[in-house]
Amino acid sequence: MASVLIAGADPGGLAGLLEQAGHTVRLAPLDAAPGEPVAGEPDELDVLINTAGLAPETFEAKVAGLARALQAHLPALERSAAPVVVNVSDPGSPLSEAAARVVAVEYAKAFPGVRISTAGEDAESIVRVVGREP
Repeated sequence: MASVLIAGADPGGLAGLLEQAGHTVRLAPLDAAPGEPVAGEPDELDVLINTAGLAPETFEAKVAGLARALQAHLPALERSAAPVVVNVSDPGSPLSEAAARVVAVEYAKAFPGVRISTAGEDAESIVRVVGREP
C-alpha cells in the first residue's frame, strides 16, 4: 500500500481510516515560517494530504500554505511510482475551496507526473480519492 503524509490537521479521523485500508500514515504539523520546509522530508512518499487550506485565514494565506506544503514534499513525491496529492478544503468556505482548486490546477500543470486533486474535509471522501488508481 501507500506511504501517506497528512500535512496539518487530521480531518475526521482520516489517519485511522487510511491505516485500516493498509496504508502507512505519518502526521506533520504546518507550523513552519514562510520559506522554510513544512516538515522533515520523508524518504518515501506516495500520497500527500495537504490540509493547509483549512486554516482560518485569508485566501492568499490559504493558497500560500497549500503551495508551501506541496512544494516542501515534491522531491519525495516525485520519487514515487504513482504520486498523489489531495488538497483538502472546507466545503463550507468558498475561500478554502477556491484556494485548494487554484493550487491543484497550477501544480498539476507544472508537475504532470503527480496526480493532484481536491476534496472536502470529509475523511471518507479523502480515502476514496487516495484509493483511486492513477
